[in-house]
Amino acid sequence: MTSPAPSGSLQRRIGLGDAVLIGVGSMLGAGVFAVFAPAARAAGAGLIIAIVLAGIVAYANATSTAQLAAQHPTSGGAYFYGRAHLGPRWGFLAGWAFLFGKTASCAAMALTFAAYVAPGALRPVAALAVVVLVAVNLRGITRTAQVTRVLVAITAAVLLLVVVLAAGGPPPTAPRSPSCGATSSPRGSSASSRPPA
Repeated sequence: MTSPAPSGSLQRRIGLGDAVLIGVGSMLGAGVFAVFAPAARAAGAGLIIAIVLAGIVAYANATSTAQLAAQHPTSGGAYFYGRAHLGPRWGFLAGWAFLFGKTASCAAMALTFAAYVAPGALRPVAALAVVVLVAVNLRGITRTAQVTRVLVAITAAVLLLVVVLAAGGPPPTAPRSPSCGATSSPRGSSASSRPPA
């Protein structure tokens, strides 16, 4: 039997498995369905290196946040950590930066979801998705963990299907460059344009 938590401290409502699952759900969200195409266009052959570097940054972020959370088992997150270690102004700035960052992330995920589900009604469906997930979160962390379990399972299944289909399909071909109206001569060289006589 667990003893009651001291006043002001956090209470454990989920186990390690659900905590990890919520973390995975936060990382493996709708972004995986929208980010790889523009990332591949920008990075080209360096995409794998970029993903590895992003993984290293994410690992550093996760481990430092876990260490801070273990040191300060209280609510407040980035706001409290910044305030405790850097001072009130930095804590205030960190809290607002975290809030704005998560709000933008939520909007991006909702729009990505709506782009796949109902491209013709992008904003209303995205807003409805936000309302539904806020309602789920208001029901408590255990309900959030249950819904996250379903969403992670669906995301993982779709990603696995994409990988299997991509591995079994024909290799991609390079797009042909447009000929710009030039015709080939019998020798195989492009016919040069001559001014009319």
